[in-house]
Amino acid sequence: MNLIQAIDKFSAYLINEKNYSRNTLLNYIKDLNDLYIFLGKRIEDTKTKLELNYIDEDTLKEFIAGFVLAKDVKYSKRTISRKISTLKSFYKFLNRKKIYAENPSRNLIFPKLGRNLPTVIEETSLSGLLNSDAFGNDIWGLRDKAIIELFYCSGIRLTELINLSVERVDFDSCVIKVRGKGRKERIIPIGLIAAGSISAYLEKRDNYFNERAVEYDQSVIFNARNGKKLYPAMLNRLTNQYISQITELKKKSPHVLRHSFATHLLDHGADIRAVKDLLGHSSLSTTQIYTHVSIDRLKKVYQKAHPKG
Repeated sequence: MNLIQAIDKFSAYLINEKNYSRNTLLNYIKDLNDLYIFLGKRIEDTKTKLELNYIDEDTLKEFIAGFVLAKDVKYSKRTISRKISTLKSFYKFLNRKKIYAENPSRNLIFPKLGRNLPTVIEETSLSGLLNSDAFGNDIWGLRDKAIIELFYCSGIRLTELINLSVERVDFDSCVIKVRGKGRKERIIPIGLIAAGSISAYLEKRDNYFNERAVEYDQSVIFNARNGKKLYPAMLNRLTNQYISQITELKKKSPHVLRHSFATHLLDHGADIRAVKDLLGHSSLSTTQIYTHVSIDRLKKVYQKAHPKG
């Protein structure tokens, strides 16, 4: 099998079995296309460069070194790390599916990454926003408040919120069922306030579109003004609009609300394993970044309040 065929099979696997988001999928394919372009410059024989057995460990190391040593573009360690991760995932897939027996990516070493702590909004600021009249009482204000409430009280991802359906909300038990990365399902409590906000919005939503005889996507909870499902850029703008009212942080995305959800839980003594399950992380090490945030916050409180701080 040649490289193009292998990439096509890997792409189908990511879409059909892993259920990766569009952005994640595009990153994987871009990284592998970069490898193909690199091979094209390395050898003139097109047929040879396409064969999987042409690519050995030294070839991949030279490919990665091109990004490390690039002079015209400065690639971050995180970008280089992602490219290595793509290669490892690609060859693991080929091995597991018995498409190709070798794994030249096995000995590639990830660059050491600095600890980038998640951006977190203060509890009092978020509470102030959600208790304010910043949203209004029309259908769109109710929708926006329900969105911000849901992001903060459940920690769900942007795509999970976009695709959340009414059938997956249990208003009596105040829980939601979401399908996350890899099509893994998890149940998350959302609390009475968020459940009430969603219910209030839905009541007005149905009346709004029915009165105007506008067809709307009833497979999801949250709709745009044209009745269609929300899209990521719109949700990012919406979140930025409201978070800008309470903080000057540079990052004001839905993911900041997810970070705040996890950090505030740990601040109040939640078990890290429970937080891992709520966030839908596959590994506890991914969740542990939030313990560093909580420790740093505790240190600031200590230094500010303790006489010997």
